[in-house]
Amino acid sequence: MKMKRHPLAIALAVYAGFTLLFLAANYINYIGERDATLETMEPIAGMILGFLVFPVFCIGLPLWLARRWDLEYSFWPRGKNWRAGVAVAALYVFLTQQQSITQLLTMGIPAADFLIHFISSGLFHASYYALFAVLLLPVLRNTCGLIGGVACTAALFALYHLAGFYYFPAGLTPLLQVLLFASFTANLLLYLWTENLILSALIHTVVGSVGLAVNGTLFNRVDEMLIIAAVILAGFFAYMIVFHLRRRNRPYRAAWWLQTKISHTENAQ
Repeated sequence: MKMKRHPLAIALAVYAGFTLLFLAANYINYIGERDATLETMEPIAGMILGFLVFPVFCIGLPLWLARRWDLEYSFWPRGKNWRAGVAVAALYVFLTQQQSITQLLTMGIPAADFLIHFISSGLFHASYYALFAVLLLPVLRNTCGLIGGVACTAALFALYHLAGFYYFPAGLTPLLQVLLFASFTANLLLYLWTENLILSALIHTVVGSVGLAVNGTLFNRVDEMLIIAAVILAGFFAYMIVFHLRRRNRPYRAAWWLQTKISHTENAQ
């Protein structure tokens, strides 16, 4: 039975709120840089991100609505071999990021600095998986089917980067929009095959943090935003782990996941 129309409208309204608040934080920083008041404006933008955008619109509302509507999602596979998913994900990272990882190793970034960078950038790369994969993907898939749902979710993911004109100006270019759409489509398909959102979010964070560092953006400051990022990410991953442990023996409600069936017939001796 198809979902009623109002969940789609509500899910898109949450996405719109997330995007507009993210745009506001970018604009505040832009004004601060233009008027030489960045020291005043940057903390305001940080509070919008740290107290509204990520904890409320990226994580809190999507997880609450997903449970209320009983959407289909999985933080860790309940039946599929998780090791196969990890192996495929590791191969995916190696093949797509080999050059970037090699370049990163030659940059001489201290391990402690990169760890701080990984946590700080993880706030941007992991937290929105609750919005896009847990809320938007199931709602859009129910409305548009598998291909349409994945495509619409990836398109919304690429479009939100237009609001990040200050933090991520490269995302404004048509080429980056296409690459963002393609890469997030691959991430969603990996999630639907592995049934493992924790793995998908971690892979996205690794790729994103490496890409930022290689292109000269290193978030290695120890400040309030680092603490906020660590608390939000720890809470998000703790929620996913506890949720899975409580439901690991429950079957899925629907055949919603991408399956790979390999048959092997032995010849009679």
